Amino acid sequence: MTVARRYARALFELVDDNNTLDQTYQELIALRQVFEDNEGLESALAGVQMTFDDKKAVINNLQTGASQYVVNLIQMLFDYGRMDCMVAIIDEFERRYDIANKRMHADVVTAIQLDKQQKDQLSANLAKRFGANEVVLNETVDPEILGGVIVHADHKTLDGSLSSKIKQIRRLLVR
Repeated sequence: MTVARRYARALFELVDDNNTLDQTYQELIALRQVFEDNEGLESALAGVQMTFDDKKAVINNLQTGASQYVVNLIQMLFDYGRMDCMVAIIDEFERRYDIANKRMHADVVTAIQLDKQQKDQLSANLAKRFGANEVVLNETVDPEILGGVIVHADHKTLDGSLSSKIKQIRRLLVR
C-alpha cells in the first residue's frame, strides 16, 4: 500500500533525524496492539458507524501519553480519513526499523515447545546464518512434524523436521 509506505517513510525519517526512533517504535507497537485487540476499530474510525464525537473521544484516548510525533500521526490520519491505514503504516514503519537495526523475524515450527536456552541458541544460529543483529522468533508448535524445526525467514524455508526427512528417505527407497 503506497499510502502506508509514504506515511511510514516520512515518520521514520522524522523520528530518526530527531533521535526518537526507538521510543516511537515502541509506541507504535503498543498502538498496533490496541488495534489488534479491538478488531474493527480501524474501520469504525474510518467509517460512518460512529458519531464524530465518539470518534474524537477514541482518538483522544489513543493520543493519551503518546509522544508528539505519534499524536500528530494519529491526528493527521483522523483528519484525512485514513484511520483504516494505521496498522499498515505501523507494519511498514516496523519493516523500516528492522532493516535499520538488522533485525529479522522468523516463523519457527517445532514439535514441542522450546525452552529459553533453545530459543536463544536458535535465534543466535539464525542471526549468524542470515547476518542479522537480532532474530525475533514467532513460534508455533506442531506435533505432526515429529521433531526438528522448520524455519521461514527472509523469504526462505529451512526444513529440518523429522517428518520431511522421513518423506525424503521414503522417496529414495521407492526409486
